[in-house]
Amino acid sequence: MCELMTALTIGSTLLGAAGAVQSGQAAAASGRYSAQVSEMNATLADRRAKDALERGAVAEQRKRQEVSAIVGKQTAAMAANGVDLTFGSPLDTLIDTATMGEIDALTIRTNANREAYDYRVQAASGRANATLQRSQADSAEMGGYLKAGGTILGGGGQSYARYKGLSYTGSSDPTRIGSLY
Repeated sequence: MCELMTALTIGSTLLGAAGAVQSGQAAAASGRYSAQVSEMNATLADRRAKDALERGAVAEQRKRQEVSAIVGKQTAAMAANGVDLTFGSPLDTLIDTATMGEIDALTIRTNANREAYDYRVQAASGRANATLQRSQADSAEMGGYLKAGGTILGGGGQSYARYKGLSYTGSSDPTRIGSLY
């Protein structure tokens, strides 16, 4: 009967160790997959940042063209009415139109830069998260192996105790490897 109990203890120990290794490997695989997803999201955020800057440059250019057309229409209308455009209110109107248009164009650029910055922050965060997930995956894998080693040592202690006919209490006293009383 003692030999059967020893054999069962050894079998249980080996299954427990295999389960610990499998669990660690599964956690590691999950962490590595999550890291890949975070990297892909970071790449997408980089692309969105580039797109935001390109869209902003196009919108800024259009705004300047629009303002230039408005200034041209104002100039033509005032000149057609015989207004001197070199001083006074007509000149102030043209300058104000050009100034407000440039402010709008610069606002478009600023907003595009802010949007791109937000995407770059997302990308950096995603890459940092991927690094953390890879580290956690490595730790989970190593933890699985260590747990398996502990299971094997504990099962070995129980088997030895059964073999010798002793009671195994599994003491946590570091000066003993299990209490054999």
